[in-house]
Amino acid sequence: MRIIFVRHGQTVYNNESRYQGHTDAALSDLGRKQADRVAERLKNTRLAAVYSSDLSRAKDTADAIASLHGLRVEVDTDLRECSFGEWEGLTVTEIRERFPKEYANYRQDSVRYRAPGGERLEDLQARVVRAVNRIAERHPDDTVVIATHGGPIRAFFCHALGTELATFRKLHLDNAGITVLSTKNGLWSLELLNDTCHLGSLESSNNQHDETLAAVGPLDIDKHQ
Repeated sequence: MRIIFVRHGQTVYNNESRYQGHTDAALSDLGRKQADRVAERLKNTRLAAVYSSDLSRAKDTADAIASLHGLRVEVDTDLRECSFGEWEGLTVTEIRERFPKEYANYRQDSVRYRAPGGERLEDLQARVVRAVNRIAERHPDDTVVIATHGGPIRAFFCHALGTELATFRKLHLDNAGITVLSTKNGLWSLELLNDTCHLGSLESSNNQHDETLAAVGPLDIDKHQ
């Protein structure tokens, strides 16, 4: 089978560098345009099904894609973003001020540490793998879309390619970016990673904050990898 993973379009929370996690933040105006662009990109791809997280930013992105194929979006709560507990709704600046020690630990090692009351990456990965396995059983020879979030896509990427979960921190995924993985005889391979050519000028105007990558900010990549 072939899975086309699509990260949801931009939300206001993304634009404000605000943690959203399980919070149901809606697409921004730009995010809705991005969803339309990715839907147009996939318009001529033969799809057997479109799946989505139950959170509206992913579901609305999936709806834009499914509408051009006459399909109904299948929702799976296991495809939700990682929960960030007490950090949800807060900006990065607010988190640094209120949770300095916890945030410093998270920046240093986001696999070992988590937000207070939040979800461990191992648990995120386990539920996403369960969801994808269910989908694969239904569509062993098909191409499907899964519209979800940056965290779930990266977590499954690590599982599929047999890399340690720490690799999660080194993968950047843009809003409305496309990542494609395919499987044959139980082995996964990567076909495409974070393709955003369909966004055109929309891409350059996008603030790409993704809370699951906060452990490696733009100025910290060389220091922490």
